[in-house]
Amino acid sequence: MIDFHTHPLLVREMIRKHPDLKRIAREVFYIRNNPQPLETFLLELEVAGLERAVILPIDAGSTKGCKIYSNEQIAELCKMSNRLVGFASVDPHKKSAAKDLESAVKKLKLRGLKLSPATQEFFPDDLKLMRPIYQAAQDLKIPILFHSGMSWEPGVKVKSSHPILLEDAAYEFPDLKIVIAHFGWPWVLDSAMLALKYPNIYIDTSCLYFDNPKDFIGFVMTKQVPLSLIEKGLRHQIVFGSNYPRVEIKNMAAAVRSLGLSRDTMKLLFSDNAKKLLGEVS
Repeated sequence: MIDFHTHPLLVREMIRKHPDLKRIAREVFYIRNNPQPLETFLLELEVAGLERAVILPIDAGSTKGCKIYSNEQIAELCKMSNRLVGFASVDPHKKSAAKDLESAVKKLKLRGLKLSPATQEFFPDDLKLMRPIYQAAQDLKIPILFHSGMSWEPGVKVKSSHPILLEDAAYEFPDLKIVIAHFGWPWVLDSAMLALKYPNIYIDTSCLYFDNPKDFIGFVMTKQVPLSLIEKGLRHQIVFGSNYPRVEIKNMAAAVRSLGLSRDTMKLLFSDNAKKLLGEVS
């Protein structure tokens, strides 16, 4: 059971070692919660009935002058608990981005790539810029998780986060696993369409922008997208994500479990699909 979308921004042990992480979390990522011990993060997983969490950085060196966790810090945190699965991030504007990704995977043992078009100020369909990164990720057999849709971060524009901009990458790199975060909300139907058309596109559930997790997830996954479409068409391409700490893991997990999905689909969503993305099952 895996949470495929978390941010380790509140981990007190890391903030003590790297004090600037607190400022970055507040000013750049717009997370104002108080720091908590790593144990609290792990207890969140425990209460939600989950075993592991993917932890995500963002390399915003060119656009924000900082890294919202560096790859080295992600690797450092993963050494504190085997329940954490570390992803890398690279700065798309650096010529060394593809090599940086290769190093993060081979040397730091990170297992995926996180990119945020809004924060990093690039367009995913700018293949002249992005092709080397996509090729490297495909060669390394790792997934890319893209922030998609709405962003709470101040000082960013969201138009580069439209999920339709991922189509060129999915088309040109059919063996590259692409994850649309936050169901691409509000462009939910576009996300569903892309996943239906391209078997290498996945969607995560980490969307909450008003009301509460149960009502919002119910709206997205039963009203905007019919539950039957998920059961019959998308069940192999959706993974659970909470977006912790913006949302408590247990609340998002309870919201997804309340949808009325079949037992087989729930197993795919919470476990098997994530393991496939991580290369743990074929």
